[in-house]
Amino acid sequence: MASVFKRQGDKRWTIAYFDHEGNRREKASGTTDKRLALRLAADMSDRELERVRGLVDPATERMATERARPLSEHFDDYGTHLESLQRDTRHVESTLRYLRKLADAMGWNTLASIDAHALTAHLSEQADARGTGARTFNAAATAWRAFGRWCVRSNRLASNPLAGIGTRNTDGDRRRVRRDVSIDELARIIDAAERSPVVVVEKPRRNAKGELTTGSARMDFPDRAWAYRIAAGTGFRAGEVASLTPASFDLDGDTPSVVVEAAYSKRRRRDVQQIRQDLASLLRPWLASKAPGEPVCPLPDGKAGLLLGADMDAARATWINEARTPAERAEREASDFLRQTDSAGRVVDFHGLRVHYISRVVEAGANVKEAMELARHSDPKLTLKTYARVGIHDLSRVLDGMPKADARPAPHAEPMRATGTDGSADRCQTATTQKSPHSADGTGRDGAAPCGRDAGASDNPNDRNTLKLAGLREPARRGAGSSGSAPRRTRTFDPLIKSQLLYQLS
Repeated sequence: MASVFKRQGDKRWTIAYFDHEGNRREKASGTTDKRLALRLAADMSDRELERVRGLVDPATERMATERARPLSEHFDDYGTHLESLQRDTRHVESTLRYLRKLADAMGWNTLASIDAHALTAHLSEQADARGTGARTFNAAATAWRAFGRWCVRSNRLASNPLAGIGTRNTDGDRRRVRRDVSIDELARIIDAAERSPVVVVEKPRRNAKGELTTGSARMDFPDRAWAYRIAAGTGFRAGEVASLTPASFDLDGDTPSVVVEAAYSKRRRRDVQQIRQDLASLLRPWLASKAPGEPVCPLPDGKAGLLLGADMDAARATWINEARTPAERAEREASDFLRQTDSAGRVVDFHGLRVHYISRVVEAGANVKEAMELARHSDPKLTLKTYARVGIHDLSRVLDGMPKADARPAPHAEPMRATGTDGSADRCQTATTQKSPHSADGTGRDGAAPCGRDAGASDNPNDRNTLKLAGLREPARRGAGSSGSAPRRTRTFDPLIKSQLLYQLS
């Protein structure tokens, strides 16, 4: 039975009751009215009694409590959950940023206030007002859908209210499209990186007012040329290349390989990537000078693309200066060769080296399974649709291997051999060459063998298979008499053998 009392110095009543497990609990009523406090105490006592009798579902009651909690607390718990799964730090930060920013914009304070229709309308309005692309829309929608699924799995919600949020088609609205780096471009980029250990890059910065500006910065990364070689020969991402140490390389044996530990791999698996023998031969003397346990390519976090862009600019300037005539120089200046952003708006960044690797794998004739394994993808569509860049000349090579469009039937079809299993002369007509008065042997059969006989077989009865024909030849002679003869193209003239009904009656 619940009761109420006042603590010393407190004007509000406190409720004392026993829970369903028999433990004494105290809870502030929040009121100075004793009758209201007694009524609240009676309600608490009744709920505990219902729990004892099993009339209250604990899961439903817990969900009601979770729905009333502040939404910010759920975001903190979700971030802890993602970190426990060893998700990438930038992924966790960007996901929580989407959740908190949109929750503040929508005025959502609890789980009960989440509305999928309102969220979709708000994202559409923001996309139209700010001109953001479909990928930004999809990233926000994906973050909220994943948060809703986690709420269901952690028994905070009975169902995902955000499951119906759709996504936009990114193929028709891609703001950043990467292009493939050709083999010649890659060679010139590596050469430019080896010539200059220190580069000046343009780094985006924010001034005191928070405005985004561009400033110059000097970066000293002399091993970036080797980072380009490794990325183009393995398909590793910038963070994966930066994590490599001398122990990551196994260059002995017939199958040299490079290992990315699970902590640095995007799919959180220990990846063993096989490499070519010529790349292994280049890496051996370079790795011999590296200290054990230290990164061999310490690329700056998030700035590897700036290094590659600076080397591309240097390589392009060198290539343009190699022009022999003013006309050739003007032609090179107008081309997209070694340009960071080409005339079609496609860009080249450090991840473009991964595009280069996967495209070369596909061009080498790898099947879908092999290309997916070398790209370390779980979905072949991602490998072939997003990363592999197949040119028109590659498609022409495939089409050249197909049958010709003007293919015609052969002038003489091969005659069909009769089996002779039913002894019918009519069916043998379709498998026998027509009689010709100009046959070579004078028989009028144009050299073709009778039905049931192979071409080139002798007409001499002694040359035939006596085991098969002896039993059939004798009845034919007895039935035909001295003047009778079996018709042509038949095995026997015996009517008992030709008719199963006569044979059974005889």
